[in-house]
Amino acid sequence: MDTPTSPKPIRVVFCWTDVSGYMAACWRALATRPGVEVHVIHPELLLRANPFRQDTELMRGVSNENFDTGASDIDRVLRDAVAAKRPDIVVVCGWLYWPYTKLVRSRELRHARMFVGMDSPWRGTLTQRLARFRLGGMIRRLDGMFTSGERSRQYARRLGVAEHRIHTGYYGFDYETYSRVAAGRSAAPGEWPRQFLYVGRYVPAKDLATLAAAYSEYRRSVTSPWGLTCCGWGDEGRFLKDVPGVVDAGFTPPNRLAEVFSRHGVVVLPSKFEPWGVVVAEASAAGLPVICTTACGAGDDLVRDYYSGITVAPGDVSGMAAAMRWAHDHEDQLYVMGQRASAMSEAFSAESWAARWHETFLDALR
Repeated sequence: MDTPTSPKPIRVVFCWTDVSGYMAACWRALATRPGVEVHVIHPELLLRANPFRQDTELMRGVSNENFDTGASDIDRVLRDAVAAKRPDIVVVCGWLYWPYTKLVRSRELRHARMFVGMDSPWRGTLTQRLARFRLGGMIRRLDGMFTSGERSRQYARRLGVAEHRIHTGYYGFDYETYSRVAAGRSAAPGEWPRQFLYVGRYVPAKDLATLAAAYSEYRRSVTSPWGLTCCGWGDEGRFLKDVPGVVDAGFTPPNRLAEVFSRHGVVVLPSKFEPWGVVVAEASAAGLPVICTTACGAGDDLVRDYYSGITVAPGDVSGMAAAMRWAHDHEDQLYVMGQRASAMSEAFSAESWAARWHETFLDALR
């Protein structure tokens, strides 16, 4: 008597530029779904040192390998590494790293379904307008593109990607861990943490100059100002030096971020360019209202003014200072705002991410 055999698992290879805590959570969630095998290929170093790599448990449970970007035959190295996994699905994270884009059109991978992830918003620049021609060959080969939201979806359309091949939900995160912080928050008067928080790299796009100026303006407008903790790394940290009330806590590894959120009351993100901003989702899940600029793509999905947070224009020092003052003056409303934010962010949990991607892969293979 014949015994039934299990369906062949779907083999998925992700070609990524940098590993991170939130993507590791997503890959783990996908790898735990029945009938899916996940493998991640990533460079040892691409554009900068990655402090997330200090966590030896970061990629726990995720099959992965790294490679030397300086190899003279890098195209062959990558092609052979991916082909060795006999993938049904290959996912490339954008086109920043050009050797990855060559995989899309590789003859050795012609039987695999090809997907590209993109978080770049449509901005109408000349470079973006010309991208349709520069990337035409790759776009025609794609079976699908994952975008981070409506702004990047618009870009995908302009690149010539067919509407039925555009899928939102590029990013996910470890909702389970951060939502426990929200569950433990108190609405009792006087127990809300009276401390603002910034989390992110100290780079020009984050606009720490505006943050420092806005915080100083807010501080002058009240008699008992909240402090501001900044967790990050980079040269732009110079804007935080000697600013009264600001504590530069340096880089915070992912496994400590939930605890940091628990000690703060409002997250502030002053970015002048932020394709999405996973920290907005993480903070929201932890029950913190978020003050962010309209440049933050995640604000479109998670921040509703005076419902779950506040949005302001990029570079608007007075507007950001006023938002911080509003939070200060309406401390009694922050708990409810944070609980709303936490509920909204669940749609971007690693488990929801894995379900979306899995179903999309199944559709592509049918």
